[in-house]
Amino acid sequence: MADQNAAILVVDDVAENRDLLIRRLRRLGFSRIEEAADGVEALAAIGQAAFDLVLLDIMMPELDGFGVLEALRSDGRINDIPVIVISALNEIDPVVRCIELGADDFLFKPFNPTLLRARVLATLEKKALRDRTREELRRKQVELNEARTLQLSLVPPSFAGAVAGRRLDVDALLEPAKEVGGDLVDYFPVGDGLMVLAIGDVSDKGAAAALMMARTHSMFRALSGRPDAAELFADPARAVSIANDGLARGNAGCMFVTFVLASVDVATGRLAYVRAGHVPPYLQGADGGVERLGGPGGPPLGVVEGFDYQAAQVDLNEGDRLLVVTDGFTEAQSAAGELFGEDRVGAFFADGAGGQVLTRLATQVRAFEAGLPAFDDMAAILLTFGAREV
Repeated sequence: MADQNAAILVVDDVAENRDLLIRRLRRLGFSRIEEAADGVEALAAIGQAAFDLVLLDIMMPELDGFGVLEALRSDGRINDIPVIVISALNEIDPVVRCIELGADDFLFKPFNPTLLRARVLATLEKKALRDRTREELRRKQVELNEARTLQLSLVPPSFAGAVAGRRLDVDALLEPAKEVGGDLVDYFPVGDGLMVLAIGDVSDKGAAAALMMARTHSMFRALSGRPDAAELFADPARAVSIANDGLARGNAGCMFVTFVLASVDVATGRLAYVRAGHVPPYLQGADGGVERLGGPGGPPLGVVEGFDYQAAQVDLNEGDRLLVVTDGFTEAQSAAGELFGEDRVGAFFADGAGGQVLTRLATQVRAFEAGLPAFDDMAAILLTFGAREV
């Protein structure tokens, strides 16, 4: 049943018509009823109070019913206030115009009391349903915004300092395509001279992917707190294998995570990394040349329990830079359907002198998309292997 406490505005320039409508509404149990003699008074009343329903005449002095509907439509209030037009105009054209301007229903004068009751109650029921739906959407949006804030807080701030007597710079970026996403990016030191980099991309998007991302993130952070963490991450294949088994076990939804785990022995410059179905990292030498790091790797995490991942190794020299991105960069699409592609990322990296590399790369991708909705989440991490400190 409709809420009998609903606020209703009756708009008609004839006092007898207003009185008749008000008496009918009171018989239906409604008590919060106000009246207006023309469109100007109606808009003033709507501006001062929240109404659940407006019963609107068409032919009125000062401002007619069409003008009221146009005003409500122009400022968007027609979407919040249902309007039933009650008019002596008995041709189809006024009915069509009122509906096109946003009226919910139309009754001809003299109105049938039974039909009036049915239309009023039905319109108020629909408004109550819309209000509940909007409130639920608002609540969910608040929750998603809070979840986005929490997810972004997992991204560590940029690092610029000394580790084991050598200068290191690490920058990380995360841009979910929606409120929350399935990309993750992280880095953390282990022991006295090991820097670990982690970046991943969950197979789906939205809330479920964000939960999978958080689970994956927490697994690697938990591994970093083990007593044998330095030994474990020195061979990142071991850490990846442990996380993979945990994610694959009981994975009824078959979600998976493409992943790169890399550890840098700062003292020796030895980079060990595992690529689990992920975009190959970019390595730029001090001379500016860029190469791709393939390696044996393995399938994405969560697919095959018990898989024996293999790590690859490469030696870093002073001035080398390591860039790892998710496919939100490489598979971003232009309006013509063209992919941004791995080559464009590599070309940008080769020419990307100066600071804010990740931010400028993300900006270039968004410009390539030319205002289209973001194709996917974007995550990236950049490591610069600097000089030894004297």
